[in-house]
Order: sequence, then C-alpha cells, then structure tokens
Amino acid sequence: MLAPNKNLEAGTEFAAEDEGISAHDVTVTYRNGHTALRHASFAIPKGTVTALVGVNGAGKSTLFRAMMGFVPVAAGEIRLLGGTVEDALKANIVAYVPQAEEVDWAFPVLGEEVVMMGRYGRLGWIKRPGETEHEMAMIALAKVGMQDFTHRQISQLSGGQQQRVFLARALVQDAQI
Repeated sequence: MLAPNKNLEAGTEFAAEDEGISAHDVTVTYRNGHTALRHASFAIPKGTVTALVGVNGAGKSTLFRAMMGFVPVAAGEIRLLGGTVEDALKANIVAYVPQAEEVDWAFPVLGEEVVMMGRYGRLGWIKRPGETEHEMAMIALAKVGMQDFTHRQISQLSGGQQQRVFLARALVQDAQI
C-alpha cells in the first residue's frame, strides 16, 4: 500500500512500512469553540527529520498536542508509525518536550527526577526505578551537558537548562518519535 507524501517532491510516495507520522484532514477545536487547526493533512516518512515552521497562532503547538493525545481531534485522523495516537502512547513510542509555559516550575522536583519521569511509562505503575534507570538518566543528562545539575531543583535552573533537562527526559524514553 502506498500513501502520498505531500512533504516530498510532487509524485513521490512511500510504502506503508515506512510510515512515520501522518495526518488526514485533521481539525482540532477547543472546548471554548476556537478552531486552532483546520483540515491539516501531511505524511512524514519514518526515519526522517522534519521541521514544523509557522507564524504564531498557526496551530503548530495544537498539532503536537493532538499527536500526544493532550487535545482531542474533532475531525480527521493522526497516525503514528501506522497506528493510532492511543496505540502509540500505550506502546511508549512517542516522546515530547513541552514548551516552558506548559510546565509548573514551582513544583519541587530535581533535575534527575524530571528525567526519571521519562522511564515511568516503561516501568509500569508499581515498579520503582532501579540502578539501570538511574544510569540511563545520568547518560541522558550527560548527553545534554546537565550531569552537574541532577540535584538542583528544576525551578533553580535557567530557561535553557530547564529545556535541556526536558530534552534529556525525552531521550531517556528511548522513543521512536
């Protein structure tokens, strides 16, 4: 089965086994009645790096929130690696780095604890992080140059440092998207 990819050259297609992220006629309307995204359609092949660029208010964040299941899709469909958003979230194949305004910076949590949150989806409800998870968190923090800030509260870090800790959280999830 072939699916058109509107992000590549006209006429270029990719096979379903290469399906990465796709949206077909997606509309997102918030509870207050504001439609933030209307009839969005695209396909991004697996294994590619893609940037989403647009003016403020164009619906970029709304699209990412819909891909994470944070906001419901009013119409259309989003597929992640061939499955539904719900299936992708259950399988822990998606990682997300939130924008600064989406985080409660007053919540008393340390840098390492923020990164460890990225492992909880793989551990289950009852299991506690072990030595392996702590090692993975330290490796992720080192990758973003934040290994010296593991015991500092997230609210005490600069904006750039906070974003690097959240990037480490996404890395430690070992997600495909």
